[in-house]
Amino acid sequence: MLYHIIRFSVILIPLFTACTSFAVTRDEAEMAVKGHYRITTPGFFGGFNEIGSVLIPRREGLRAGRPSNVFKPNAVRNHQIVVAGGGDLPLGNVRDGALKPGERLYLYGVRTGSDYVQLDLYSVATYVVPGSGTRGPTPLQASVRFQFDGGLATVTTQQLLNDIGEWLAIGGEPLPETVESRPTAEQPPATVPPKPHEAGSATRTIRLGQTLEEVAAILGLPEKQILLGAKTIFVYHDVKVIFVDGKVTDAE
Repeated sequence: MLYHIIRFSVILIPLFTACTSFAVTRDEAEMAVKGHYRITTPGFFGGFNEIGSVLIPRREGLRAGRPSNVFKPNAVRNHQIVVAGGGDLPLGNVRDGALKPGERLYLYGVRTGSDYVQLDLYSVATYVVPGSGTRGPTPLQASVRFQFDGGLATVTTQQLLNDIGEWLAIGGEPLPETVESRPTAEQPPATVPPKPHEAGSATRTIRLGQTLEEVAAILGLPEKQILLGAKTIFVYHDVKVIFVDGKVTDAE
């Protein structure tokens, strides 16, 4: 009898291990997301230290609002939005808070809890929001929290990434041109010649009206960034790009 009990226990141990070996921990969930998507790192004096993945909503229902410590994240559970995100502060007449499929978002960070993984997202586009207390254009926050009824221990990293991918696609880079940034007869494109070691490579082109983020996605991070009130200058090895109120106005 004792022999059968011991034998039964030996069989149960590997079965239990097999059933739980694919469960994800909070650290593993965070690593999986950061391994799949690149994080955007803001610069200390404005701009960016690193431009990360551009995420694009696939479905309607997500909401954005003013950046705030009390921003309520969009909550997704069982593939559906159960809590619409946002804050108590209105956006004025700038826009409503609804995110449309195709809008572009940067991933600024990842948070985890016992039963969720949250992506802290901010819009690539920036807005001047009256009464926001911020100087100049600011992005909108659009954090999304993916919740799991049985906790993270009941899902795998692949299931987690699949759930995120159902709502957010990775946009192509460099960033696509927006309607506002397309050249007109009065706005010819500013062509940036290739660096000497890039001779023979395709010419990189920026256009009047493009944002700091769009230029950084095309040319890379500047060697130096000069802030002069409403004017910002990106200094590269072979060109200076001048922005006024966050938009390209000239290149030298």
